[in-house]
Amino acid sequence: MEKSPVSSPVRYHGLDALRAIAMALGIVLHAALPYFDTSGFWPSDKGDSNVIWAIFEFIHLWRMPLFFILAGFFAALVVDRRSWRAFWRQRLRRVGLPLLVFLPLIALTMPYIWLYGFKGTFTGYIGSEGYSNPWHLWFLFHLLIFVIFMAIWKLIRQVSSIIVQVQRIRNIWHKSVGAILQVIYFPVPVLLFISLVVLLIPSGAELIGNPLAGFLYFSFGYGLFRRHTLVGIFKRFWAIYLGLGMSGFFVYLWAAPQVTDIYKSGGQDDGLGMLYISLKVGCAIAFSLGFIGLAEDRLGGQSHKWRWLADSSYWVYVVHLPVVTLVTFWMFTISIPNEIKFILAILTTSAFALVTYEFFVRRSLVGVLLNGRRY
Repeated sequence: MEKSPVSSPVRYHGLDALRAIAMALGIVLHAALPYFDTSGFWPSDKGDSNVIWAIFEFIHLWRMPLFFILAGFFAALVVDRRSWRAFWRQRLRRVGLPLLVFLPLIALTMPYIWLYGFKGTFTGYIGSEGYSNPWHLWFLFHLLIFVIFMAIWKLIRQVSSIIVQVQRIRNIWHKSVGAILQVIYFPVPVLLFISLVVLLIPSGAELIGNPLAGFLYFSFGYGLFRRHTLVGIFKRFWAIYLGLGMSGFFVYLWAAPQVTDIYKSGGQDDGLGMLYISLKVGCAIAFSLGFIGLAEDRLGGQSHKWRWLADSSYWVYVVHLPVVTLVTFWMFTISIPNEIKFILAILTTSAFALVTYEFFVRRSLVGVLLNGRRY
């Protein structure tokens, strides 16, 4: 196992930028949802756009898996350079406190925007489930759950090291774990793929209701921090990983509508269902590793613009959903092509989020809450 130097001064500028991009793409995903069939899950505009649907599916396949991998990577960075205690404090300050502050605001505003999307009015009956919905902040809950999982994992390691005092048994244990990790952290991580497919079957390959699968991505990223050679392979061969991901994505575009049609008709096709889940997992892994390599290869240098965007990304994600939904729902009455509405919603929401960050958030207490103190 490769070890990174303690207190290494290296900053991963490429991965910082990639994390910012992944966060900001939430605007694109939520701007896309009104313009294709979601089976009533999301307020819908008239007419479906296959182009917007394909864009949504492409981003949705890899965005959250990549984000969780990067979250694990940077968690390992904090533990390595500072301490486990510093990591617990940072998670509570950077995840727990923003959740306490922003979740009530989102929960109080989104039900009325949702009502406006479905009914065209802000007045009417809103069930209690609307106020209890975490909306797009669900990923913060998952990050807090991961902290608990990591604490349990660390405790198990400490207890096992105390219980297993026989050196011979400990050597066998360490060799076994090392062999498994070598299989997981392989340029083609087959064991990771199989494990994720099994974990994601109950949730239909969706991470939102499956924190265990999300934690597996997070754990992979945590271990990736110490494997510089593997990161170098991703950096060298990123085009191959992205090519494999795109190949799987084209097959996914064929399979996904068929799975949806079967589900709507009340039917079942286990073979097609397994293909669907396997494609989602395979594409998520291939795209994630490819984009990690691409970011480190092309965005690895220091850039004030990318640093600014990285710092703004947390605010952009937290604030974007009320804005993008309100904009898209308001445009339901405008007779222009949905593709133009889609672009306008992205531009309007992005401009609002970035301008408010620069002039009202960056140097404020909210900025400190989201990004820590600026030195």
